Amino acid sequence: MRNPSSRIPVAITLGDPRGVGPEVVLKALALRGVARGIVPVVVGSPAVVRRAQRLIGGEMPILPLSPGELPDMRQARGVYVLCPKGVRPTQTGSGDARLSGRMSFACVREGVRLCAEGGASALVTAPVSKASLKAAGTGYVGHTEMLRVLSRAKTAVMMFAWAKHRVSLVTTHVPLSAVSKALTKRRVETTISLTERALRFLYRVSEPRMAVLSFNPHKGENGLLGREEQRVIEPAILSSRRRGLDIHGPFAADSFFSRSEWKTFHAIVAMYHDQGLIPAKILGGEKAVNVTLGLPFVRTSPGHGTAEDIAWKGIANPGAMASAILLAARLARNVRVPLAWD
Repeated sequence: MRNPSSRIPVAITLGDPRGVGPEVVLKALALRGVARGIVPVVVGSPAVVRRAQRLIGGEMPILPLSPGELPDMRQARGVYVLCPKGVRPTQTGSGDARLSGRMSFACVREGVRLCAEGGASALVTAPVSKASLKAAGTGYVGHTEMLRVLSRAKTAVMMFAWAKHRVSLVTTHVPLSAVSKALTKRRVETTISLTERALRFLYRVSEPRMAVLSFNPHKGENGLLGREEQRVIEPAILSSRRRGLDIHGPFAADSFFSRSEWKTFHAIVAMYHDQGLIPAKILGGEKAVNVTLGLPFVRTSPGHGTAEDIAWKGIANPGAMASAILLAARLARNVRVPLAWD
């Protein structure tokens, strides 16, 4: 276990340079208390960092870091900037979606490498653009699957966390029309299992208590409104209970968060993206942080997107990014890297 008083290196990618990522990263690091206890390593083009610093009027010292070089843990002030392989230090990526997609992908790849080689204890990612990633031909539409492949993890689960609450998703970026087909007993079991291990080893919850939401209206009405509960969800809950997990449900999703009982659970497992993220973002606001389970390192990100409509105007709110950095540092202090999820 890491000494809680020691400083830890945290890699922070800039995200899509056409979005608010660079601005909120620099703004968040300048907020009181956010960079305390960490050595921030910003992964991205130095030209983008300088542009963001000019935008916000920042005075934080910029410390260049070469690929393969490890940050100096004694460094008290400033932020390291690591330009990833495949990105020129002078590139801003401001006008071309294909270029900005390549740059944001290169940042994530470099951040994963940094964590794998011990140069960072956690990874925080600024938002990427699905359209830019597609234009760049990366083959990915978001962070979760990209991180799973790059880190060679068996599986990855998206969880949103705020205060003492967490919501995990069985399926993520899947069209609603395809969710039913994507739901399998094994997928629900895996999500439950990774959530339980995260509660124990990332959050130090000694006796995790979890709830599972239904998929159909009114829990399917015994099959009248759908059979996913009988075919997939209930068998997954039963098998998880046999393994000793304290798991409850399925609960009707439409009324679950309207009752105070939801607060008695350490985590809730939702079947699809909007079912879990609508309550998480309403209840958690900018404090709701995306945490990826199943990776060999801690990874967090803010709950918002690239917000290109307000990018580079100096008005982006850094609160969500600050929450993501603070949570990454907190979780990284609780575990040894690489994480073992089996």
